[in-house]
Amino acid sequence: MTAVYLELAAYACATTFSPGPNNILLLSSTSRFGFRKCLPLIFGIWGGLVAIMLLCGFGCAWLGELVPQIVPIAKYVGAAYILYLAYRTFMRSPGSKDADKASKPLSCVNGFLLQFLNVKILMLGIAAYSGYILPHGFSVPAVLCFALIMAACAGTGNLIWATLGRLILPLYNRYYKAVNVVMAVLLLWCAWKIVSL
Repeated sequence: MTAVYLELAAYACATTFSPGPNNILLLSSTSRFGFRKCLPLIFGIWGGLVAIMLLCGFGCAWLGELVPQIVPIAKYVGAAYILYLAYRTFMRSPGSKDADKASKPLSCVNGFLLQFLNVKILMLGIAAYSGYILPHGFSVPAVLCFALIMAACAGTGNLIWATLGRLILPLYNRYYKAVNVVMAVLLLWCAWKIVSL
């Protein structure tokens, strides 16, 4: 099972370190308001991530127990979604400057609630759990380990994007094609690993 957790961690890093709603929001917020003022937003995002990963884990496990035939189907749906993410990552181009001139960053509650509307995080959680953990059987420790791995990788990605603020935006704008290719290839590998389990 250790190899499965390592593969899950690689998947989580490939998907959560790439630009997404949380990372772009943090990049934008910290470049405007500074890291310290955005700490409540960061903590809210992390709290929401843990909650969503636990919901995905227990929800998929419950659904897998209720309808056992769904596990192989969910695996392929998850892999298909990851292929879609690989395509979107490969095609992504840097965005324009954020025109929002808000006077203060979003709050902890805003960051927490954003996770329940963040389709990327929901789908990543469902795909990861159904592809990496559920085929090996349900256990509460496995769900908790899954939630912690996903949240830790996403949280690390959030910290990187928030810490670098203005520094990463010019670099990503300059080298976005190379970054996108690497992330897309990692996502393709993750989709293949899910289907081959």
